[in-house]
Amino acid sequence: MALTGIFRLFAAMLFAVMLALLPPAALALATGAPTLGGYVFAILATAMVSAGAYVSSAGRHNPSGFRGALIVVLLWWVATPVFACIPIMAEGLNFADAYFETVSAMTTTGAWLSKSGAVASAPGALWRAELQWLGGLASLATAAAIFIRPTFIGIDTLLPPFSRGDHNSFLRPLRNAIASFAGVYLIVTLFAFSAIAAAGAGVLDAAILAMTTAASGGFIPHPEGVGAYPPGVILSIFFFTLLGGVNFILIARIVKAQKERLRDIETGAYLLIVIWVGVLFWISAGAGDVVLIAPQLFNAASLVTTNGYIIGEAPPLLAVLVTAIIGAAAVSTAGGFKVLRWLVIMRRANEEVRRLITPSAIFGARRVANELGVWMHFLVFTLTLAGLLLAVSLGGHSFGLSAAAATAALSNAGPLIELAQGDADGYAVFQSPIRWLLLAGMILGRLEAAVALALINRAFWRG
Repeated sequence: MALTGIFRLFAAMLFAVMLALLPPAALALATGAPTLGGYVFAILATAMVSAGAYVSSAGRHNPSGFRGALIVVLLWWVATPVFACIPIMAEGLNFADAYFETVSAMTTTGAWLSKSGAVASAPGALWRAELQWLGGLASLATAAAIFIRPTFIGIDTLLPPFSRGDHNSFLRPLRNAIASFAGVYLIVTLFAFSAIAAAGAGVLDAAILAMTTAASGGFIPHPEGVGAYPPGVILSIFFFTLLGGVNFILIARIVKAQKERLRDIETGAYLLIVIWVGVLFWISAGAGDVVLIAPQLFNAASLVTTNGYIIGEAPPLLAVLVTAIIGAAAVSTAGGFKVLRWLVIMRRANEEVRRLITPSAIFGARRVANELGVWMHFLVFTLTLAGLLLAVSLGGHSFGLSAAAATAALSNAGPLIELAQGDADGYAVFQSPIRWLLLAGMILGRLEAAVALALINRAFWRG
C-alpha cells in the first residue's frame, strides 16, 4: 500500500479544511462572535497536522490500489471531522455532538441536532455550509474516480473529463477528479450565488444557499425555512437544485466545451422522475388547483436530489421517503440509491420478463455486462435501511419517525424528519447509541456497497 500517497492526500484534505476555516473566522472576528477562539485553534491545529502529514509523505509516491483509496475515503469521512468539529464545539456542544453535526455537514446530510442552533450564529451557519460544499466536491470526486466504474455499477455512463488510469489505479484518478471538478463546481456555485443574491436574498444567506444547493445539503439559514424567501429566490434555488441532480460529468464537459460524444442515459430519466413525482405530489395535494403545481415540482426536485426540504403542503410521508431513496444521477452531490442503479435493475427485470414470455427466443448479449455491484448495493442498502429503522424503533420512537430518520441518514437527506417529528427541533431527540448508528448510516450512504463489505472483510485487508 502506498502510504506516502495516502499521507499526501490527507495533508491536502486538512489544508482544504484550514482554508475553509478562514471566512467564518473572519466573520466571527468582524461580528465579535465568542466562537472566534475555536476557529483560531482549529486553524492552528489543522495547519500543524497537515504539515506533519505532508512531511510524512516525502519520498516516492507509488501507485495505490483499492485499499489505499478506501483508506483515503475513510480518512475524509471519519478523521477529518475531528478537526472540523472544533469551531462547533466552541458553540457549546460536547465533542460527540459536534462530531455528529460535522459528519452530517460533510456527508451533505444536514441532520442538525438543533435546527435553530445550526443557524443561531452567522459564522456557525457559514461553516456548516462550507463543510457541505467540501463534502459535495468529495462525493463527486469519489463517485467519478472510484465508485462509478463498470466493476461496481455494471456500466459506464459518461467518460469523466480526467484520466482514471488503469483499472488498479485509484489514488491518482482521485486527485485528477478533484482537480478537474473543483473549478466547474466553484463556477456553478458562483452562478447560484449571483442568481440568489440578485433575487433578493442577503449576501450571507445567498452564499450559504448557493453552497448548500450545489452540494444538495438542504441547509436553509432562515429560521422559518425556504418558504420565507421571495419567489425569485425560491425559483433560483429550484433551478440549481434541479441542476445538482444532473450527472456532473455532463456539466463539466459542457462548461469546458468538450465535444466528445456524450452517452448520458441518466439525465432524461432523472428529469422524468422529477416531473412524475411532482405530478403525484400535486394529485395528493388536491389536483385541479394549478397554483399547487409549482410548489410540488419544487418538492419533487428537493426530494429526488435529497435536499429534503418542503414548501407548501407536505406530501404523504411514505411518498416522501420513497422519493428520497430514489436519488439522482450517480455522479452528483445527491444521496440515495441513484437513478443509474435503478436503470440497471429495470433493464435486468425487462430482460427476465421477456425470457419468461418467450423462453426459446434468442436475445443476443446482455445489455449490462456486470451488474453484481448493483445488486450488492441494493442488498446492503436495503438491509442497512431495515436495520436502522429497527434500531431507532427499539429506542422507543414511533414508526414514522424511525422510518424518516433511517431514510434521512442513509439517503443523506436530513430535513426529512421534520415531516414526522412534530414539535421536536432536530436530531437531539435521538440519544446514544442510536445517534451513532445514524452517523454511521450517513457515512455508509456516501460509500459503495462493495466498500462497505470490504470494511468488515479481514481477507481484504490482509491480501
